[in-house]
Amino acid sequence: MSNIAPKITICIPHWQVRPYITICLRSIRKHSEKYNVEVIVVDNGSRDESLEYLRSISWIRLIERPEEDHTNWPKNVFTAWDVGIRSTKCDFFVTMHSDVFVKKDDWLDPFLNGFDHDVSIAGVGAWKLVIENSLYAFQKRVVGYATNQIKILFGRKKKIEWEQGHYPRDYCAMYRSDVILDNNLTFTSIHGKGGGYSTARQIWDAGYKTHVIPVYELASKIVHVAHGTAAIAAEKPLHHRRAQKKVESKVEKLLQEPWVKELETEESLDR
Repeated sequence: MSNIAPKITICIPHWQVRPYITICLRSIRKHSEKYNVEVIVVDNGSRDESLEYLRSISWIRLIERPEEDHTNWPKNVFTAWDVGIRSTKCDFFVTMHSDVFVKKDDWLDPFLNGFDHDVSIAGVGAWKLVIENSLYAFQKRVVGYATNQIKILFGRKKKIEWEQGHYPRDYCAMYRSDVILDNNLTFTSIHGKGGGYSTARQIWDAGYKTHVIPVYELASKIVHVAHGTAAIAAEKPLHHRRAQKKVESKVEKLLQEPWVKELETEESLDR
């Protein structure tokens, strides 16, 4: 990397999740002093007190889209990132969810290190931030592989490329801005699969590569609630009640952790 600190734009789509966006933004503010960071929040039609809160924060750039609402989710998440990257000039662009919280001052280092010495890498991020039991993970891979092979054998499914399970997930991923813009790529799903796959696929098709950060390098630096909005927004529940209860329990436990409670009270980070 150059000795000159690259400009990094972090773009966060938002819709009526005040408990998350408060912790998310304050955690970024608290742990990003070493970086040249700009934060853009794209609000997708919030109609509660969270919008007034965002308007009060002086150090973010707020883009309001009052014509949007939750019925256009998740498409308006993807288009929010398209709007964000085309409204700024930066070296790197970070897609981020509002239920991602930063814990360490060096949280962006694994992303930046992923670009080191290889100009063909255009996207860097992790898969999931869950460290699974090794036996369970092995069993899941074996069962998944066998199931896929059966589907291929009977012509019910085309062979899945290795990359489809090993691309940066968009809850927190970093991209070279010039590659996205010069090749007119989009964060909107055009390959029938969201979560970052479509963007990665476009990057590969343009002749560039992606790099996946090992979970152990990132899991201590950031927390991703995963489907966290379902726990606090009644308009966006998960389809399965068991999964809904699980995420609600996870969120309740996370919000009680001391470092999160501390961020909730650090109002100075808003200024």
